[in-house]
Amino acid sequence: MELYLNPSDVAEVIGVDEEIIRQTINRKHPDIEPYLRVSAAPSEDDEENTEAILQLRIDGLAPLITQLSYNIPTDDIIENLICQIVHIAYLRETNEKLELDISELKEKINALHEERADLRVQINMLQEEKSKSWVDRLFKSGD
Repeated sequence: MELYLNPSDVAEVIGVDEEIIRQTINRKHPDIEPYLRVSAAPSEDDEENTEAILQLRIDGLAPLITQLSYNIPTDDIIENLICQIVHIAYLRETNEKLELDISELKEKINALHEERADLRVQINMLQEEKSKSWVDRLFKSGD
């Protein structure tokens, strides 16, 4: 699955002004061009018409950042990327905890299914005993 980002999404991810992202993408630098595609979107001025938007494939972020670093200070980019990495690490940790919780819940569900099956066996045995005692009572009274 290929994931493409609009310039506004790229700007949000790497912390650079959207207009700078658009200008860099529109230059179609040879390092970035293989990661670009044109997508149609409704025009802001006229809803009936569509406008072409260049989108960047997610694995094209590295060459884009390289191109941006030639033109702007990288401190903001680095700071934002660090925040993204911390966020990803947090999401991974949360995901691992949730997977552990899921496995524990599955074990509990399986234990409850087994307990339910045991209870069904006990209920069946009690019903058999009840029917046997009724039959026994019927034959005893007939003697």
